[in-house]
Amino acid sequence: MRISDTMEKQLKKHGMKITPQRLELIKILRELGKYHPSFNQIYNAIKSTHPNISRSTVFNNLKTMVELDLVKSFNYDGETRYETNPELHVNVVEPDGTIRDIKNNEIKMHLKEIVELINKGGQNVQSLVVIVQ
Repeated sequence: MRISDTMEKQLKKHGMKITPQRLELIKILRELGKYHPSFNQIYNAIKSTHPNISRSTVFNNLKTMVELDLVKSFNYDGETRYETNPELHVNVVEPDGTIRDIKNNEIKMHLKEIVELINKGGQNVQSLVVIVQ
């Protein structure tokens, strides 16, 4: 199942209307999500097809998608970045600033162990973001 289908179904499940702006946001996240786009990159992409959309509309929709765990967000270099990979993984920052996912089962196993250790300490970790430069 494509990420856009999943997002659309989850939004409907939570009683949200699938507006043309939301559909465009889902499309953009599908296209750019693996590159960990910043809010401004997402906003500019959606603005090109929906010139009247406000920053707050995009922000609020992204916030909702993060709250519903459809999208992950993290801060890097003073910007909020968004990604669509729900799996535990490591993000690596390339010398040109590009952020990419490292998918490795051994690393994933260790990340699960880290989450378990943190949770044993009394925390309730739902998500873990690891950025390597």
